Amino acid sequence: MEIPAMLETGRAGAAPVADAPCGAISGLRVEGVQQYLGIPYGTARRFETAEPCPPFTAPYRAEARGPRCPQIRRMAQGDWLNFLNDPTPTGEDCLVLNVFAPDIPATGKRPVMVWLHGGGYISGSGGSPGADGSHLAARGDVVVVSLNHRLNAFGFTYLPEIVPGHTGVNTGMTDIVLALKWVRDNVAAFGGDPGNVTIFGQSGGGSKVAILMAMPSAEGLFHRAVVQSASSLLRMATPERATRCARLLLEELGIDDPTPEALSAADPETVLQARLRAVARNDGIDDFRPVVDPGTLPANPFEPASLARSAHIPLMIGTCEDEMSFFLAAAGVDFDRIDMDMARARFAGFSRASPDLAGAVLDNIRAGHPDELPSQILVRALSEQMYRRNDREAADLRTAAGGAPVWTYLFRWKTAALDGHLKSPHTMCIPFIFGSVAAAAPLLGRPEQARALADSVMDTWLAFARTGDPNHAGLPDWPVHETTTRPTMIFDDECHVAMDPLPETRKAIAACPAYSTDSGAATLGAAV
Repeated sequence: MEIPAMLETGRAGAAPVADAPCGAISGLRVEGVQQYLGIPYGTARRFETAEPCPPFTAPYRAEARGPRCPQIRRMAQGDWLNFLNDPTPTGEDCLVLNVFAPDIPATGKRPVMVWLHGGGYISGSGGSPGADGSHLAARGDVVVVSLNHRLNAFGFTYLPEIVPGHTGVNTGMTDIVLALKWVRDNVAAFGGDPGNVTIFGQSGGGSKVAILMAMPSAEGLFHRAVVQSASSLLRMATPERATRCARLLLEELGIDDPTPEALSAADPETVLQARLRAVARNDGIDDFRPVVDPGTLPANPFEPASLARSAHIPLMIGTCEDEMSFFLAAAGVDFDRIDMDMARARFAGFSRASPDLAGAVLDNIRAGHPDELPSQILVRALSEQMYRRNDREAADLRTAAGGAPVWTYLFRWKTAALDGHLKSPHTMCIPFIFGSVAAAAPLLGRPEQARALADSVMDTWLAFARTGDPNHAGLPDWPVHETTTRPTMIFDDECHVAMDPLPETRKAIAACPAYSTDSGAATLGAAV
C-alpha cells in the first residue's frame, strides 16, 4: 500500500505541499505539525446549494484561516471565553476548511477527525484557538480537519414553499456534506484514510453530528461519531415553521418578488438584522435551523428511520455537569444574588413548567445538595433539562434500536474561574479534547492537573477515532451504554465509571416538559 507523500517534507523550513486531486496546496510548519489553513471546498450563491470548487490551476497557499460566516456575536466577553473567539473576518465566501497533519512521514493511513464547531446554527467557526487541531494531530498521529459553513439565515432560510422550484434546503448542513466529500476525495494527500473518518462536534456542532447521521447524502462519508454537549439534537424545525420564519425575513428585507437577484441584493449585515427582527416576530423562536425535508433530512435524527440509517456508526455522547453556568455567566448573571425564589422563577420561565412544578423540582434537587447556593441548584436543573436529558434519551434510543455500540460520558472537572461559580460549564470539554489547555488557561487554571486530564481525554477521543472503541490503558474499563444501568465515564482528576450519575436530578426533571428549541432558552441567552 503506497501512502501519498506530502512534498518537500524533508527540507527544514520549506513550506509543505500536498499534491491533492483538487490541486497542489502549500501550507505551514508549526512545531512539528503541518497546517493547511483556509482551503476553499465550495462556492454558492446566497440560499442556494453549494457546488465543489474547481481544481486549483496553481499551488494554493493555505497559510491563513478563511472567512467565518456572517454572524452577530451573542456572548459577553471575558478572558475565560477567549479560547472560543476567532478574530477572522466574516464573509459569505466562508466555505473553507483547515487540515492539521503530523510533520513526519506516515507509516500507514492515518485516522481522520473532522471537527464541527459550536454556536448553535447561528454563530461560531472552525478556527477558534481552543479547537486548533495541532496537539491532537501530533499526539495521535491523525489528520484533523475543521471547517466553516453557512449559518443562521445564510444557511437555514427555508424557501421551497415561497420560491417555486427552490432546492437550496438545509444548505448549512449540505455545506458540511460537501466538506466531507472533499475529505473523502483529498485527505489521502495529507496521509489521511478516507475509509476511517470520525466526525465530532460540541454544542451546535454535536447536533450537526446527529443530523449528519440522519442525512442520506452523508452516508459513507464518516464511520464514527461523537456528540458533545448537544441540546437540540432530537427535534428539528417543521417545514411550516421554517416557512413562517422565511416569510418574516423576506418581509423585513422588503422583498416582494424573491428572485435570485432580489435575494442576493441586501448586504450581510442587513440580512443579519432582518433575521433578528424576524425571530422576534416569531415569538422569539429561532426557526432558522435544520428542517425535516424529504430531500435532505427525511426524519429527525433519533427517529426509527434515522436510527436504521446510522445503525453501523459507533457513537460517543455526553455533557458537562454544569453546562448552563456558562450561559448565566456570559449573560452577566450575579451568582451570589440569586435566591431560591429567583431560581424557581427562572427555571419556570425556561422550562415552561408551572410555578408549583418548577418549585418542587428545585426543592427536590436542593434536598440532595443542601450546601449549594441557589444559583448552583438552578444550574443543575437547567443543565439536566437542556442537555443531559436529551443526550441521555438519544443514547437510550440508539442503544434500544440495536447496532453499533454507544458510550456515554460526563465531564465533572471543576474550574475555579469566576470565584468557582462556573464549575464544569458548557465548552469545558473542548480544551481537554484538543489539548489546548494553554489557550484556555483563564478558564481552566490548575495547569498541571489540566494537562494530565487533557492527555487522558485526547487519548480517549484518539482511541475511538482509531478503533471505534474509546477504551485505552489510561482509563478504567468503560462499558458500553445500557438503558437501565447507564454506565458513564466521569472525566475528572480521577476518571471513573459511575452507574446512572445524578439520579436525583434526572428524576426531578422527568416531570417537566421536554426541552426543545421551542422552550424558553432565549430568556437566558442560551446558544443551542
